[in-house]
Amino acid sequence: MTDFSVDEIVRIYREEKTSREITELPEDFYQNVGKYISQLTVEMKRGDGIRRELVQEELKNVMRMVQDIHLARVLKGMNRVAQGLLPAPLIDRERYAFSEIRQSLEKLQAELVQPAIAGKVALAAPPDLTNSLLILLTEFPERIVGVDMKSYGPFTKGEIVSLPSPNAEIIVRHGAAKKITAKV
Repeated sequence: MTDFSVDEIVRIYREEKTSREITELPEDFYQNVGKYISQLTVEMKRGDGIRRELVQEELKNVMRMVQDIHLARVLKGMNRVAQGLLPAPLIDRERYAFSEIRQSLEKLQAELVQPAIAGKVALAAPPDLTNSLLILLTEFPERIVGVDMKSYGPFTKGEIVSLPSPNAEIIVRHGAAKKITAKV
């Protein structure tokens, strides 16, 4: 790792940010970055004053650049995967991940798009939402958006309300209401 430094990270960062395609990345890039960050962390702990601050700033910049490199590669790779292709050049771990993503997208297309094109789409019935009756033990001055995407409230303490059961369960679980049950 003697040749690895912040200069190598900056070089790769610039190449990745300016290229339309994924750039060549050494297979051990992320391992080398990890070692370099460990060295900077040790140096930062040993340093004091201005040296500590400079190393800390370098550490932040290195981490930001590495995250940006990764994000740029993911976005470029996803663009290629969306076209049905595997991006290249990739390191082994990236190749495996993009292959998995491509297979998942192909499966999704086979399950959704192909039946739709063939006219074999069965309409799913909307989920059956039920409401629960509650007596509120606390005030709810703000509106609540239910799982049915409807707006409820605001409510006052002691008010009896009907809310979608999943929302009602949350409120009861937090002790802000009691469920009202009726025997028929």
